Amino acid sequence: MRDQNKTPSRIIPNFPTLAVAVILAINSGIVLGQDYPTKPIRLVSAHAAGGAADTLSRIVAEQLGAKLGQPIVVENRPGASTALAAEHVARATADGYTILMATVTTLSINPTIMPNLKYDPIKDFEPITIVASTPFFLGTNVNLPVASVKDLIKLAKQKPGKLNYGSSGNGTSSHLAGELFNDMANINMLQIPYKATSARNTDLSSGIIQVVFGNDLLPFSETGKVRILGVTSKQRLSGHPEIPTVAEAGNLPGYEASVWYGLIAPKGTPPKIVNRLSSTIHDIVIDPEVKQKIMATIGGEAIGSSPEAFSDLIQSDTQKWRDVIKRAGIATVQ
Repeated sequence: MRDQNKTPSRIIPNFPTLAVAVILAINSGIVLGQDYPTKPIRLVSAHAAGGAADTLSRIVAEQLGAKLGQPIVVENRPGASTALAAEHVARATADGYTILMATVTTLSINPTIMPNLKYDPIKDFEPITIVASTPFFLGTNVNLPVASVKDLIKLAKQKPGKLNYGSSGNGTSSHLAGELFNDMANINMLQIPYKATSARNTDLSSGIIQVVFGNDLLPFSETGKVRILGVTSKQRLSGHPEIPTVAEAGNLPGYEASVWYGLIAPKGTPPKIVNRLSSTIHDIVIDPEVKQKIMATIGGEAIGSSPEAFSDLIQSDTQKWRDVIKRAGIATVQ
Protein backbone atom coordinates (compact mmCIF):
# COMPACT_ATOMS: atom_id res chain seq x y z
CA MET A 1 0.00 0.00 0.00
CA ARG A 2 1.32 3.44 -0.93
CA ASP A 3 2.37 5.65 1.98
CA GLN A 4 0.12 8.74 1.65
CA ASN A 5 2.45 10.77 3.85
CA LYS A 6 5.44 10.12 1.68
CA THR A 7 6.01 12.79 -0.94
CA PRO A 8 7.95 11.77 -4.05
CA SER A 9 11.54 12.92 -3.58
CA ARG A 10 11.67 14.48 -7.04
CA ILE A 11 9.19 17.19 -5.94
CA ILE A 12 11.26 18.41 -3.01
CA PRO A 13 14.30 20.43 -4.13
CA ASN A 14 17.58 19.74 -2.46
CA PHE A 15 17.74 23.02 -0.58
CA PRO A 16 21.37 22.80 0.61
CA THR A 17 22.57 22.03 -2.92
CA LEU A 18 20.40 24.77 -4.42
CA ALA A 19 21.61 27.32 -1.90
CA VAL A 20 25.22 26.48 -2.61
CA ALA A 21 24.60 26.80 -6.37
CA VAL A 22 22.98 30.22 -5.95
CA ILE A 23 25.79 31.46 -3.71
CA LEU A 24 28.40 30.20 -6.16
CA ALA A 25 26.63 31.87 -9.07
CA ILE A 26 26.44 35.19 -7.24
CA ASN A 27 30.01 34.98 -6.02
CA SER A 28 31.32 34.03 -9.46
CA GLY A 29 29.78 37.21 -10.87
CA ILE A 30 31.31 39.28 -8.09
CA VAL A 31 34.71 37.64 -8.51
CA LEU A 32 34.54 38.10 -12.27
CA GLY A 33 34.11 41.83 -11.82
CA GLN A 34 36.55 42.22 -8.93
CA ASP A 35 39.36 39.96 -10.13
CA TYR A 36 39.39 41.19 -13.73
CA PRO A 37 41.93 41.61 -15.16
CA THR A 38 44.37 38.89 -14.10
CA LYS A 39 46.56 39.11 -17.20
CA PRO A 40 47.52 41.65 -19.90
CA ILE A 41 44.78 43.08 -22.14
CA ARG A 42 45.19 43.48 -25.90
CA LEU A 43 43.98 46.83 -27.21
CA VAL A 44 43.76 46.47 -30.99
CA SER A 45 44.20 49.64 -33.03
CA ALA A 46 42.69 49.56 -36.52
CA HIS A 47 45.28 52.05 -37.77
CA ALA A 48 49.01 52.08 -38.36
CA ALA A 49 51.41 53.32 -35.71
CA GLY A 50 51.80 57.07 -35.48
CA GLY A 51 48.29 58.15 -36.52
CA ALA A 52 45.63 59.78 -34.35
CA ALA A 53 43.88 56.50 -33.50
CA ASP A 54 47.16 54.85 -32.55
CA THR A 55 48.22 57.82 -30.45
CA LEU A 56 44.88 57.84 -28.63
CA SER A 57 45.10 54.07 -28.10
CA ARG A 58 48.49 54.46 -26.44
CA ILE A 59 47.32 57.30 -24.20
CA VAL A 60 44.39 55.15 -23.05
CA ALA A 61 46.56 52.03 -22.71
CA GLU A 62 49.05 53.75 -20.43
CA GLN A 63 46.37 55.19 -18.14
CA LEU A 64 44.15 52.11 -18.16
CA GLY A 65 47.05 49.81 -17.33
CA ALA A 66 47.92 51.93 -14.32
CA LYS A 67 44.30 51.88 -13.10
CA LEU A 68 43.73 48.14 -13.60
CA GLY A 69 47.15 46.92 -12.52
CA GLN A 70 47.82 44.98 -15.72
CA PRO A 71 49.69 45.91 -18.93
CA ILE A 72 47.54 47.06 -21.85
CA VAL A 73 49.33 45.98 -25.02
CA VAL A 74 48.51 48.01 -28.15
CA GLU A 75 48.42 45.86 -31.29
CA ASN A 76 48.23 47.60 -34.68
CA ARG A 77 46.12 45.84 -37.34
CA PRO A 78 45.56 48.39 -40.13
CA GLY A 79 43.85 47.60 -43.41
CA ALA A 80 40.58 47.58 -45.38
CA SER A 81 39.36 50.84 -43.89
CA THR A 82 39.58 49.46 -40.31
CA ALA A 83 37.63 46.31 -41.28
CA LEU A 84 40.53 43.88 -40.77
CA ALA A 85 40.95 44.81 -37.13
CA ALA A 86 37.19 44.70 -36.52
CA GLU A 87 36.89 41.24 -38.08
CA HIS A 88 39.74 40.00 -35.90
CA VAL A 89 38.24 41.31 -32.66
CA ALA A 90 34.74 40.08 -33.57
CA ARG A 91 36.13 36.52 -33.54
CA ALA A 92 38.13 36.92 -30.32
CA THR A 93 37.15 35.28 -27.04
CA ALA A 94 34.55 37.40 -25.22
CA ASP A 95 36.43 37.58 -21.93
CA GLY A 96 37.50 41.22 -21.80
CA TYR A 97 41.11 40.55 -22.77
CA THR A 98 40.74 41.72 -26.37
CA ILE A 99 39.22 45.14 -27.09
CA LEU A 100 39.23 47.38 -30.16
CA MET A 101 39.71 51.11 -30.60
CA ALA A 102 37.01 51.55 -33.24
CA THR A 103 36.02 54.68 -35.14
CA VAL A 104 32.95 56.10 -36.85
CA THR A 105 34.31 54.47 -40.03
CA THR A 106 34.42 51.04 -38.40
CA LEU A 107 30.93 51.07 -36.94
CA SER A 108 28.79 53.60 -38.82
CA ILE A 109 30.26 54.13 -42.31
CA ASN A 110 31.64 50.74 -43.36
CA PRO A 111 28.25 48.97 -43.07
CA THR A 112 26.91 51.16 -45.91
CA ILE A 113 30.08 51.59 -47.99
CA MET A 114 31.13 47.93 -47.77
CA PRO A 115 28.16 45.60 -48.39
CA ASN A 116 30.34 42.47 -48.09
CA LEU A 117 31.55 43.38 -44.62
CA LYS A 118 32.46 40.33 -42.53
CA TYR A 119 31.31 41.77 -39.22
CA ASP A 120 28.10 43.32 -37.91
CA PRO A 121 28.60 46.45 -35.74
CA ILE A 122 25.55 45.63 -33.61
CA LYS A 123 25.49 41.83 -33.49
CA ASP A 124 29.23 41.23 -33.10
CA PHE A 125 30.30 43.80 -30.49
CA GLU A 126 29.61 45.17 -27.03
CA PRO A 127 30.05 48.98 -26.90
CA ILE A 128 32.20 50.05 -23.94
CA THR A 129 32.62 53.82 -24.17
CA ILE A 130 33.19 56.75 -26.50
CA VAL A 131 36.75 57.83 -25.76
CA ALA A 132 37.16 61.00 -27.81
CA SER A 133 35.88 62.90 -30.80
CA THR A 134 37.95 64.79 -33.36
CA PRO A 135 36.19 67.27 -35.65
CA PHE A 136 37.42 68.59 -38.97
CA PHE A 137 38.51 72.12 -39.68
CA LEU A 138 37.03 73.70 -42.77
CA GLY A 139 40.02 75.30 -44.47
CA THR A 140 40.48 77.14 -47.74
CA ASN A 141 43.37 78.31 -49.86
CA VAL A 142 44.23 81.84 -48.74
CA ASN A 143 43.73 83.20 -52.27
CA LEU A 144 40.12 82.08 -52.43
CA PRO A 145 38.09 85.30 -51.98
CA VAL A 146 36.20 84.23 -48.86
CA ALA A 147 36.55 85.20 -45.21
CA SER A 148 33.75 83.14 -43.65
CA VAL A 149 31.67 80.01 -44.13
CA LYS A 150 28.81 82.19 -45.42
CA ASP A 151 31.17 83.70 -48.00
CA LEU A 152 32.16 80.21 -49.14
CA ILE A 153 28.55 79.12 -49.54
CA LYS A 154 27.74 82.31 -51.46
CA LEU A 155 30.71 81.82 -53.81
CA ALA A 156 29.84 78.15 -54.38
CA LYS A 157 26.29 79.14 -55.35
CA GLN A 158 27.62 81.74 -57.76
CA LYS A 159 29.92 79.15 -59.35
CA PRO A 160 28.05 75.84 -59.24
CA GLY A 161 30.38 72.89 -59.80
CA LYS A 162 33.44 75.15 -60.10
CA LEU A 163 34.77 74.85 -56.54
CA ASN A 164 36.39 71.68 -55.29
CA TYR A 165 37.43 70.14 -52.00
CA GLY A 166 40.09 67.57 -51.24
CA SER A 167 39.30 64.46 -49.20
CA SER A 168 41.24 61.52 -47.78
CA GLY A 169 39.54 59.22 -50.31
CA ASN A 170 36.12 58.05 -51.45
CA GLY A 171 33.83 57.15 -48.59
CA THR A 172 36.14 58.51 -45.89
CA SER A 173 34.93 60.74 -43.09
CA SER A 174 36.41 63.84 -44.73
CA HIS A 175 34.58 63.00 -47.97
CA LEU A 176 31.28 62.61 -46.13
CA ALA A 177 31.86 65.85 -44.20
CA GLY A 178 32.09 67.64 -47.55
CA GLU A 179 29.01 65.93 -48.96
CA LEU A 180 26.99 66.76 -45.85
CA PHE A 181 28.10 70.38 -46.27
CA ASN A 182 27.06 70.32 -49.93
CA ASP A 183 23.71 68.84 -48.98
CA MET A 184 22.86 71.22 -46.14
CA ALA A 185 24.16 74.35 -47.91
CA ASN A 186 22.52 73.36 -51.21
CA ILE A 187 25.77 73.74 -53.16
CA ASN A 188 27.89 71.46 -55.38
CA MET A 189 31.59 71.50 -54.60
CA LEU A 190 33.40 68.66 -56.38
CA GLN A 191 35.37 66.10 -54.37
CA ILE A 192 39.02 65.45 -55.22
CA PRO A 193 40.16 62.24 -53.43
CA TYR A 194 43.73 61.85 -52.20
CA LYS A 195 45.59 58.80 -50.96
CA ALA A 196 47.85 60.88 -48.71
CA THR A 197 46.73 63.83 -46.60
CA SER A 198 50.20 65.36 -46.93
CA ALA A 199 49.73 65.70 -50.70
CA ARG A 200 46.20 67.01 -50.19
CA ASN A 201 47.35 69.70 -47.77
CA THR A 202 50.23 70.72 -50.04
CA ASP A 203 47.80 71.14 -52.93
CA LEU A 204 45.48 73.20 -50.73
CA SER A 205 48.35 75.47 -49.70
CA SER A 206 49.42 75.97 -53.32
CA GLY A 207 45.89 76.56 -54.63
CA ILE A 208 45.55 73.42 -56.75
CA ILE A 209 42.47 72.60 -54.68
CA GLN A 210 40.39 75.19 -52.89
CA VAL A 211 38.78 73.63 -49.81
CA VAL A 212 39.58 70.83 -47.35
CA PHE A 213 37.77 69.30 -44.40
CA GLY A 214 40.76 68.10 -42.41
CA ASN A 215 41.82 67.59 -38.80
CA ASP A 216 45.45 68.46 -39.51
CA LEU A 217 45.12 71.98 -40.94
CA LEU A 218 46.02 74.10 -37.91
CA PRO A 219 49.81 74.09 -38.56
CA PHE A 220 49.15 75.37 -42.10
CA SER A 221 46.87 78.05 -40.71
CA GLU A 222 49.50 79.18 -38.22
CA THR A 223 52.02 79.67 -41.04
CA GLY A 224 49.51 81.61 -43.14
CA LYS A 225 49.17 78.97 -45.87
CA VAL A 226 45.55 78.02 -45.13
CA ARG A 227 42.56 80.01 -43.90
CA ILE A 228 40.43 78.24 -41.27
CA LEU A 229 36.75 79.19 -41.55
CA GLY A 230 35.17 76.88 -39.00
CA VAL A 231 35.19 73.62 -37.10
CA THR A 232 32.72 70.80 -37.77
CA SER A 233 31.95 69.92 -34.13
CA LYS A 234 28.64 70.65 -32.39
CA GLN A 235 30.28 73.17 -30.09
CA ARG A 236 33.42 75.23 -30.29
CA LEU A 237 36.53 73.38 -29.19
CA SER A 238 37.74 74.09 -25.68
CA GLY A 239 41.29 74.38 -27.03
CA HIS A 240 40.32 76.78 -29.86
CA PRO A 241 37.28 78.79 -28.73
CA GLU A 242 38.08 81.51 -31.27
CA ILE A 243 37.12 79.23 -34.18
CA PRO A 244 33.34 79.19 -34.83
CA THR A 245 31.48 76.02 -35.67
CA VAL A 246 30.47 75.53 -39.30
CA ALA A 247 26.87 75.31 -38.10
CA GLU A 248 26.92 78.80 -36.56
CA ALA A 249 29.24 80.46 -39.07
CA GLY A 250 27.36 79.12 -42.08
CA ASN A 251 23.84 79.31 -40.62
CA LEU A 252 23.54 75.54 -41.01
CA PRO A 253 21.79 74.35 -37.82
CA GLY A 254 22.57 70.73 -37.05
CA TYR A 255 25.67 70.48 -39.23
CA GLU A 256 28.20 68.26 -37.48
CA ALA A 257 30.84 65.85 -38.76
CA SER A 258 33.34 64.33 -36.40
CA VAL A 259 35.58 61.30 -36.25
CA TRP A 260 34.81 59.63 -32.95
CA TYR A 261 36.84 56.91 -31.32
CA GLY A 262 35.36 54.32 -29.01
CA LEU A 263 36.28 51.05 -27.36
CA ILE A 264 34.31 47.89 -28.13
CA ALA A 265 34.61 44.24 -27.08
CA PRO A 266 33.44 40.99 -28.69
CA LYS A 267 29.73 40.24 -28.26
CA GLY A 268 29.05 38.30 -25.09
CA THR A 269 31.72 39.98 -22.99
CA PRO A 270 30.27 39.94 -19.43
CA PRO A 271 28.46 43.16 -18.48
CA LYS A 272 30.50 43.49 -15.28
CA ILE A 273 33.68 43.65 -17.33
CA VAL A 274 32.19 46.06 -19.88
CA ASN A 275 30.94 48.33 -17.11
CA ARG A 276 34.24 48.24 -15.26
CA LEU A 277 36.16 49.21 -18.38
CA SER A 278 33.62 51.94 -19.16
CA SER A 279 33.70 53.51 -15.69
CA THR A 280 37.50 53.27 -15.45
CA ILE A 281 38.02 54.97 -18.81
CA HIS A 282 35.49 57.65 -17.85
CA ASP A 283 37.59 58.40 -14.76
CA ILE A 284 40.68 58.56 -16.96
CA VAL A 285 39.39 60.96 -19.61
CA ILE A 286 37.82 63.45 -17.17
CA ASP A 287 41.27 64.05 -15.70
CA PRO A 288 42.33 67.57 -16.85
CA GLU A 289 45.86 66.43 -17.76
CA VAL A 290 44.55 63.59 -19.94
CA LYS A 291 41.99 65.87 -21.60
CA GLN A 292 44.74 68.36 -22.41
CA LYS A 293 47.00 65.60 -23.73
CA ILE A 294 44.27 64.31 -26.04
CA MET A 295 43.56 67.83 -27.32
CA ALA A 296 47.26 68.55 -27.87
CA THR A 297 48.10 65.27 -29.63
CA ILE A 298 45.05 64.51 -31.77
CA GLY A 299 43.08 67.78 -31.67
CA GLY A 300 40.10 66.04 -30.12
CA GLU A 301 37.85 66.36 -27.12
CA ALA A 302 37.96 63.58 -24.50
CA ILE A 303 34.46 62.28 -23.80
CA GLY A 304 33.86 59.10 -21.80
CA SER A 305 30.32 57.68 -21.97
CA SER A 306 28.13 54.80 -20.87
CA PRO A 307 27.87 51.72 -23.10
CA GLU A 308 24.24 52.66 -23.78
CA ALA A 309 25.15 56.17 -24.97
CA PHE A 310 27.81 54.71 -27.24
CA SER A 311 25.30 52.24 -28.70
CA ASP A 312 22.89 55.10 -29.43
CA LEU A 313 25.65 57.08 -31.20
CA ILE A 314 26.61 54.11 -33.38
CA GLN A 315 23.03 53.64 -34.54
CA SER A 316 22.22 57.33 -35.07
CA ASP A 317 25.42 57.98 -37.03
CA THR A 318 24.84 54.85 -39.13
CA GLN A 319 21.52 56.27 -40.26
CA LYS A 320 22.94 59.77 -40.73
CA TRP A 321 25.83 58.71 -42.96
CA ARG A 322 23.74 56.13 -44.81
CA ASP A 323 21.43 58.96 -45.89
CA VAL A 324 24.36 61.17 -46.96
CA ILE A 325 25.94 58.31 -48.93
CA LYS A 326 22.66 57.57 -50.69
CA ARG A 327 21.90 61.19 -51.59
CA ALA A 328 25.44 61.80 -52.83
CA GLY A 329 25.45 58.60 -54.87
CA ILE A 330 28.73 57.43 -53.36
CA ALA A 331 29.73 54.06 -54.80
CA THR A 332 30.11 51.07 -52.50
CA VAL A 333 33.33 49.08 -52.13
CA GLN A 334 33.00 45.45 -53.22
